[in-house]
Amino acid sequence: MYRKLKRTWSHNDLNYIPNLKKVFPELKQIGSEEMADRFIKLGLDFYTEEKTSVPLWLRFTMPFALIVMLLMFIGVPINFLCTGQWGYSLGKKNRLMNWFRSVRLQ
Repeated sequence: MYRKLKRTWSHNDLNYIPNLKKVFPELKQIGSEEMADRFIKLGLDFYTEEKTSVPLWLRFTMPFALIVMLLMFIGVPINFLCTGQWGYSLGKKNRLMNWFRSVRLQ
């Protein structure tokens, strides 16, 4: 997740904080430059999510990912009979789930 974040620079902080002055009415009296200087003094850093595109070779695997997902859905009752768990124990660092996330199926 951290590789998708992009740090904003000092004077662009206010552009990335939506409705800051609406949430905190006390800040209406403070100008943008003064608020940016206060953020710098406090050492606050703001990050935005950087949009990344899916590589072409990974997009070609999408039909296979859909087939694998369909087979997993069909295989849930068989998995329940074998293991006694309804569903798969797929963690955050599982290669299959990473593939589904990168193809944007999850």
